[in-house]
Amino acid sequence: MSISLCVAALVSGALALDGDCPYGVNAHQASDAQLAQAAAAGIPWVRMDFNWFQFEPAKGSHDWSVADRFIDGATAQGLQVFASVAYTPDWAVGQACNNADENEVNWCLNKPPANTGDWTDFVAAAVDRYGDRVKHWGLWNEPNLSHFYDGDREGWVDRILVPGAQTVHDTCNDCLVLGPELANLREANWDSDEGICVAGECIFNGWEVSLGEILKDAGDHIDIVTHHKYSDTADEWLSELVEGQWLIVQYMHGLKEITDAEAPGKPVWLTEFGQETTPGGEFSPAEAAAQLTAAFAGAEALRSGVLTGVANQPWPELEKLFWYDLVDDPNTYDWGEFTWGLLDADGNPKDAHGAYADLIADGGGCADPVEEPEDTGTGPTEPQETGSLDTADETSDSATETDSDPEPEAEDGSLPADPELADEWSEGCGCRVSGTLGLGWLTGLVLGTLVLRRRRSGLHGVSDEWSTPGQALEQEGCSAMPSGPV
Repeated sequence: MSISLCVAALVSGALALDGDCPYGVNAHQASDAQLAQAAAAGIPWVRMDFNWFQFEPAKGSHDWSVADRFIDGATAQGLQVFASVAYTPDWAVGQACNNADENEVNWCLNKPPANTGDWTDFVAAAVDRYGDRVKHWGLWNEPNLSHFYDGDREGWVDRILVPGAQTVHDTCNDCLVLGPELANLREANWDSDEGICVAGECIFNGWEVSLGEILKDAGDHIDIVTHHKYSDTADEWLSELVEGQWLIVQYMHGLKEITDAEAPGKPVWLTEFGQETTPGGEFSPAEAAAQLTAAFAGAEALRSGVLTGVANQPWPELEKLFWYDLVDDPNTYDWGEFTWGLLDADGNPKDAHGAYADLIADGGGCADPVEEPEDTGTGPTEPQETGSLDTADETSDSATETDSDPEPEAEDGSLPADPELADEWSEGCGCRVSGTLGLGWLTGLVLGTLVLRRRRSGLHGVSDEWSTPGQALEQEGCSAMPSGPV
């Protein structure tokens, strides 16, 4: 694994931190002891599964016990909570459904609610109860994957994002809406047949079309743009975030290109990234720790505009990174284990926990509380262009196709882990050209080559079989349906 010399050099010294303190971790519904381990490392932000089906099991009847315990515990530890609200209870679906079914098409929790008012009533109740302490609210998790949201992009915008954001802002005038929390996958269920398409193969498609359209249609309802992005090494991850992916020519835009074009000046948080350690993944604990350190060092260099070998910088809007995950999944599945945590399944610190603590200490820590704006309203921040969606920039050497996204974990309050999605590209793509790219004669060559280099959309070497939510529930002995990866 290579780590750029620039990043490695930055690791050796104290990092200049932005005022908002960039360190976070995905905590799902971690125990008090696990939250204490996050706090002991100096991590100031935790991302929480805020499950609708779990906290409103019957219409109008709320069970806040898990949320109270988590938010009270996090607050007591000095942790700030980013709550990801998602997943429909069966009573709100409006049709027969079964979360224990092997086929996700028949699940309840991934369905759009039949009545949008049920969704907004729950959001209002949640924000009213916790808005004095929880100021950051996400509205669904990876909705471009059907096992999390079984509906189209336009419906999600109209039925979940816009009414949910209006409710958050109306209920709490200093609370912020974060989204759209997309998975960085070309084979996602939205817009996989868009972009530039030849002979059934498409480039500039999938998540990047979805993100651009969401920001065009409803960007004024989003205060902070959030995204999930995985890659094998920190240097590849950083390059792909900014410059996209290349194979002779660019075939996928970078996140920065899209936000520069559609949400200039708006804060950006990477709310899932990480490397999985053995035995579930390919990284040793020491290697994963080194990658964590390199990612934060490189991100700080990128914010300042001094990251070697990457064009289109600085990126001051890049504010926070949330490592995935706090704790390893305690379950073993047919396809293996999920071991992304800073802690092992027994709660013992792994190398990455110590590396995170050292990184934060070397950077001066985050002792001062984060200052929130008095009222951001629902409009975008003042534009500050730091780049453009322009493919005339020099090409990157990051042509590898290694992006992988960990799927739900079967811990208390979490969906079972999803194995690798089918390694296929959509057939019969429409030939609508999206974006501003003109690839000329090279397009056919690139598309032909990409047929041979299809992107992996999930974890390395995972089987095609996976547990249903009901099976995960039975394994865990949980009293409530688990939620998805956050």
